[in-house]
Amino acid sequence: MALEPLGSGDRAAIAQADRGAIRNALALMGTRTVPPWLRAANPFQDGAPPKQKAAFHAVAAEDLIEIIAARGPLHSIDGWSYLGQALTALVGGRAHAARHLAYYAELRAALSILASAGIGVFNRRNAVVDSAGQLHMLSDKGTHSMAWSALVEWATLPHSLGQLLAPLNIAGASILAPFEEFFPSGATMAGGELMTNWGFDLEQGVSDRDERNWSSYQPTAFSTLTTTPDDDLRFLRMFWHALRPNGVALERHLLRNLLEAEARCHGNLIADYPHRFERLDESMKALTPFPFLCRIDDPTDHDFLLHVATTAIPATPYAMISRAGLLLKLATGMAEANLVAAGIQPFDHFAAWWHQFGVDHALWSPTSPPVDHADLWQDIEVALDDAQELAPMDRHAWIATHSVPVMRVCEAERAALWGLFR
Repeated sequence: MALEPLGSGDRAAIAQADRGAIRNALALMGTRTVPPWLRAANPFQDGAPPKQKAAFHAVAAEDLIEIIAARGPLHSIDGWSYLGQALTALVGGRAHAARHLAYYAELRAALSILASAGIGVFNRRNAVVDSAGQLHMLSDKGTHSMAWSALVEWATLPHSLGQLLAPLNIAGASILAPFEEFFPSGATMAGGELMTNWGFDLEQGVSDRDERNWSSYQPTAFSTLTTTPDDDLRFLRMFWHALRPNGVALERHLLRNLLEAEARCHGNLIADYPHRFERLDESMKALTPFPFLCRIDDPTDHDFLLHVATTAIPATPYAMISRAGLLLKLATGMAEANLVAAGIQPFDHFAAWWHQFGVDHALWSPTSPPVDHADLWQDIEVALDDAQELAPMDRHAWIATHSVPVMRVCEAERAALWGLFR
């Protein structure tokens, strides 16, 4: 199914999307205990505005903006939960179920990014928030169609690139810092080009929806789709190490692709910028040496990005899980950036909520919440090592022998917590 292009009215409205009012709404969370996520005065405590068109248009701007603002972090968290379920299906040998769930993780990431940018998608009731806190109604497209069409459109806007990039860190600084040293005049490319250069054409979300439809509605025996425990374990090790907190393995490859893409816009190669490389601080140069940036050393993209870029039909669960992981990484970063800009330190202010969240999702015992996000990673690292011990073996024996570590490496909610609650 092809991406449904937006009309001129929708495009004009999305061009006005602004996160200022979103951050103002989030700042109100700092004045009260959370949860509940919405003010007591908001009549839609379940976060679901009315579906009837006239009633939706009649919702007070303050109430709808608050709902959109909360959907940024909350869609991100739910997306990681879906991704965790996809990983559980993968290790259980249910590849079609893994694709089904990975697509919904992608969709939640798209909805989160849009909400953080000031665009609310509510299944045929959709709205944009502008810099003055005014609402602009979009056409009545359903969630799946509007989410991908709106994200593709938003990504072409001049400011979208910075919003996607700024939360990504390498060597303790935003990935924008080395980029701006190489290109002081700013970026030529848009966010959509960036995603394509990272291997994820945003329109791929529509293709993955089609793959999800096949896995969701067809008898799966008509299209056998299998993985092996060995391959699953290799993928899980790669996947988690790429997403580890304060990691640089994936980030340095993302930076290289970003610099290459901008250099191409100027008709150049990275090798043409040695003088700009020398401007980087020493820690950045140590993590991203010039031979690495020029693809003399380690010329192949990170395996995570190779999976992201895989467009084979049928889509592999590894590809869809990796695409969901990349989108969720960006979505979580944008949501966290909005919260911090609103004066909220999520680790402290939302402590009661995330403590209970971890207990409810069996991430830790009620009496032993993590001290910081590094504790969440250490459990994954130990579980990966434990799950490796007796591989290779058949899937039943692998799970039966290593049920605890296998279950642990499916807890993708951990990435939500170390991304949002730093």
